[in-house]
Amino acid sequence: MADQLCTPSDLASWLQQDLDLSTATLLVECGTAVVQATAEQRIVQVVDDEVTLDVDEWHRGLYLELPERPVTAVATVLIGATAVTDYSTALRRARLWRADGWRSTLTLYPSQPSTVTVTYTHGYASGHQRLQLARGSVLALIAGVYSTPTGATSVKIDDYAEVFEAMSARMEASPARQRLLRRMYGRPPGSAVLTRAS
Repeated sequence: MADQLCTPSDLASWLQQDLDLSTATLLVECGTAVVQATAEQRIVQVVDDEVTLDVDEWHRGLYLELPERPVTAVATVLIGATAVTDYSTALRRARLWRADGWRSTLTLYPSQPSTVTVTYTHGYASGHQRLQLARGSVLALIAGVYSTPTGATSVKIDDYAEVFEAMSARMEASPARQRLLRRMYGRPPGSAVLTRAS
C-alpha cells in the first residue's frame, strides 16, 4: 500500500461529505506523494527500510550519512556482504560512526567502489504531532482538486497521473507551503542524498 499522511475518513470529515473508499484512497495517496516529493523525504514511518549506499575511494570519513530522517533505529549494517557491528549510531543526526571507516577491505583495487547496506527505521509514526503540517497540507491539496459539495471535481479522480499533476500544480503555486514543508521535514544542507535503494 502507498504511503498515506491522513486517512480516507479524515478526508471525508475535512470535505464534510461521504466519499467512496477507492476515491478517498486515491486522493490521499496522491496528496501524500506530492507532500513527500516537496519535502524530498519519506515522512511517514518506514520500519526496516533497506538502503544501499555507494562508497567510493574519496569517502575517507568515519561518518556515514543516512538519507531519510528522522532515524529512530538501525537494525543491520553490511559493508559489501559482510555484517558489521562495530559502529555507533547518532540517530538525531541520522548518521553512523565507525572507527575503521565505511570502505570494504575486500575490494580488489583501491579505486573500486564498495557498498554499505543499512536496514533502519525512519520517519514519524502515525499520529505523531510532527505530522500535522504534512497532514494538513495533504488535506488542503485534495480540497483544491475535489471541490464542490455535490462531488464535482476539477479533475478526473480515476486518473492518478492527472490528480497528481493537479496537486503538484497547487503545491507549486504555494511557495510558502513548500518552504514550511522543507524546513520541517527536509534534509539539512550538506547531508546525504540517496544514491540507490532496494
